[in-house]
Amino acid sequence: MTKQETQKYFERVAKSLEQKRLKQSFDLLTSLFSHLQNWQLQEKLNTLQDTYKMMLQYHVEGVNDPCREKVYNDLLRSIYQIADAAILQIKSSNDNSLFYERRRACRYYVSETSGELIQLLEDLLGKMTLLSLLEEETEKNRNLKDLERQKEILGYKIFHAVWLSDSWTSDEKKQWSNVLNNQPDMFFFPSLVITGLTLNILETFDEKKAVLLFETAQNKNEEIRERALTGIVLFLRKYNNRLYLYPEINERLNLLAEDPKFIRRIRHILLQFILSRETEKITRKITDELIPEMIKISPKTGNRINLSELMNETGIDDKNPEWQSRIEKAGLQDKLQELSELQLEGADVMHSSFIHLKNYPFFNEPSNWFAPFTLPVEAIGDKDLTQLSDVLTTSAMLCNSDKYSFYLSVSQMPENYRKMMIGQFSKETDAVKEVLKDDLQDESKTINYHARQYIQDLYRFYKLHPRRNDFEDIFETKPEFYKVPLINQLIKDNDSLFIIGEYYFNKNYFEDAIDVFNMLLQIDPNNDILHQKKGYCLQMMGKPNEALNAYQKAELLNANSSWTIKKLAHCHRLLRQPQDALHYYKKAEQLNPDNLTIQLNIGHCYLELKNYDQALKYYFKVEYLIKNKEKAQRAIGWCSFLVGKYQQALDYFNKTMENNPTPMDYLNAGHVHLVLENNKEAIRLYKLALEKGNYTFDEFVDIFSHDIPDLIVAGINEKDIPFVLDDLMYLQVSDLNIIDNY
Repeated sequence: MTKQETQKYFERVAKSLEQKRLKQSFDLLTSLFSHLQNWQLQEKLNTLQDTYKMMLQYHVEGVNDPCREKVYNDLLRSIYQIADAAILQIKSSNDNSLFYERRRACRYYVSETSGELIQLLEDLLGKMTLLSLLEEETEKNRNLKDLERQKEILGYKIFHAVWLSDSWTSDEKKQWSNVLNNQPDMFFFPSLVITGLTLNILETFDEKKAVLLFETAQNKNEEIRERALTGIVLFLRKYNNRLYLYPEINERLNLLAEDPKFIRRIRHILLQFILSRETEKITRKITDELIPEMIKISPKTGNRINLSELMNETGIDDKNPEWQSRIEKAGLQDKLQELSELQLEGADVMHSSFIHLKNYPFFNEPSNWFAPFTLPVEAIGDKDLTQLSDVLTTSAMLCNSDKYSFYLSVSQMPENYRKMMIGQFSKETDAVKEVLKDDLQDESKTINYHARQYIQDLYRFYKLHPRRNDFEDIFETKPEFYKVPLINQLIKDNDSLFIIGEYYFNKNYFEDAIDVFNMLLQIDPNNDILHQKKGYCLQMMGKPNEALNAYQKAELLNANSSWTIKKLAHCHRLLRQPQDALHYYKKAEQLNPDNLTIQLNIGHCYLELKNYDQALKYYFKVEYLIKNKEKAQRAIGWCSFLVGKYQQALDYFNKTMENNPTPMDYLNAGHVHLVLENNKEAIRLYKLALEKGNYTFDEFVDIFSHDIPDLIVAGINEKDIPFVLDDLMYLQVSDLNIIDNY
């Protein structure tokens, strides 16, 4: 069977079990076993099927069986385990991805017992203790290099022994638990155990490994604990649909959930994953999709008064300044402060700097992406490299794999450059430490930097490892963590949802923010701010109809919110409903009589309603009061043209052309000259519009065509328009300069 066929088989078995269609599961597994030479698994499956048939017979006969639910769940769990074992056996033989390649190549490390590895650990610890008693520096360095090499080899063995392991026995689980709980801080082995365990359990389910993760969730060592918590959320997401069958896992999870610190730490892990998402270019989406939609309100009007330039004036993307004060009054300021601190501490700003420094042979080995940075063997006895290693070890700025990248890069530099680089980096690190000193002392205000470093290490591994395509990318896996029922149970409290929702909102992940706001609205349906923010998200996603609905709910709860009223007006304009938009802008005007943006938009609504006299009144008012008069002057010029005041229109278009004119300014002025029968000047201005807009001739004709009805109303003979365009076309083709001389 191919890798894809095997995976599809397993997915079909899992789906049938989720749907409680056991007969189908038995049939699928029986078919799958035809590819295996494992009679033990087949016999186990036959026994389970006989048990299930007997259960069905009891059910048909109406026999009351008080243990039926327990037996049924045991059956489901056992079928899952058989399927896991079968898939693992097939992949271990045929799959060429890195995990299974290493399982076949490293049978020695995998088969080595936990007891043997633990004995090696104890021997190494004893040697390190004796070494500390040595006084002669040269001898100490020589012995230290030897022991560090032993540590590297043992770390490699330990990582592989866990990562590539089969399902654990109770004794094996107990032995690895001892490694996690009884190693001194100077050893990085527990960290590698947790990472190896996490990578293993993401490949194949193992209840005992999962239990060890939950046990380690309260480990006193922060680095080990944060790695375990990260492994837990990944495990819960991957196996959510089957975990109800494992009482011990659920009991441990429920017990941990009673601890507020655990909930907070899980929340911080989720926030770090949000930060690690592929950057979504929301602003580009707005530029590419939303502004064109705005112009569609009225193509002619949009072109005439340059709506894209007016986007800032309309307030399309401004957030409500009242949100901050309302949150403070509601006693949520502390949560926002936490949010601010989390954002400051959590951002991954170094990924792009180190993306090209992961090509060293060192990074071919998976364990090296996750090993906590320690003094490399080559640095022992070298003062410069030892200084660099000391700085890197204590630095919270870089994740571990970036520290190794930096070290490897600097170690290969010529000596003079190396000294300069080390000195500069040491100074910058000291400066950052000083700035962050107070914050880092208070864990309650920051994302634990061990969690940040570890998730950044994971990110680099899944995005940059040479064999990254052999792994399911945990940063692309769906659904989002908050949508996973078991994780949602941990963060369903108002505080957690508020922080996560705000995090999505402030990072412009609007779709996810809406999901979380909907959860909060189930708790507090009369919260007008939540309806406002939901509406804002929908608006920024280019869904004005749905945004309008959310804003209307916010208006019902708070009828005097000027911000909501302006958003309602804006959505009506996007939906080409100028009469409704005018209604809301008039309401906004009553609340903010001196707001010139509102006055300008009222003028736009009248313009779209073809009530040109009223539009001009508002435009003249704005022109008189506003500092940047060009926006109002452009609108006055076009409106004057539409009502037949051509000299007034020309005067205003001339003003707009005095300072950074747009292609539309030239086009507008050209239309006026055409109506005034100044054909040569009109063609000159059309040529400037074409050139300044960098249009093709066909694009220019398309823009020009939108204005033909207005030109006809102004008295231009429709039959003459082709002559005008051909005049311009000849000018383009022959590159004549005759017109420019006028």
